[in-house]
Amino acid sequence: MKEADLTRRSFVKRSALAAVTTLPLASTPAESAVASLKIVCVGAHPDDPESGCGGTLARYAALGHAVTIVYLTRGERGIPGKSLEEAARIRTAECEAACRIIGAKPVFFGQIDGATEVSRGHVDAMQQLISTEGPHLLFTTGRWTRIWIIKSRACSRSARG
Repeated sequence: MKEADLTRRSFVKRSALAAVTTLPLASTPAESAVASLKIVCVGAHPDDPESGCGGTLARYAALGHAVTIVYLTRGERGIPGKSLEEAARIRTAECEAACRIIGAKPVFFGQIDGATEVSRGHVDAMQQLISTEGPHLLFTTGRWTRIWIIKSRACSRSARG
């Protein structure tokens, strides 16, 4: 594979496929003596949660825990040369497919990629969404790569309150 062929999108797709075909199946909830947990992960764009902690989320789901991934945006500006609507449609389909593989429920917060806002209203709405989900564990994506800009900080700050 040429380095030019390796994109974040292709990496996530290949990683998800490798994980699904190689990870052993975990015990079923009926076999587990552990109480079921609610896990929520909040990410700025489709592929951020999957890249950051997809394996962890898949493991929780495989153990019978309820996993929800909240996407701040639909990644509207994530595909050069595509309109915002077309990129959002493609990236939404990709993250929905990833959620099926992981065993998670996708939830879309409704901000627009490249135009995210940190306002009291948005923070309150994110806190309400998280409160409604009632997670035992909350994961947020952070500044682990130089790609992160204001929308990722907005996502993390909104989730934390």
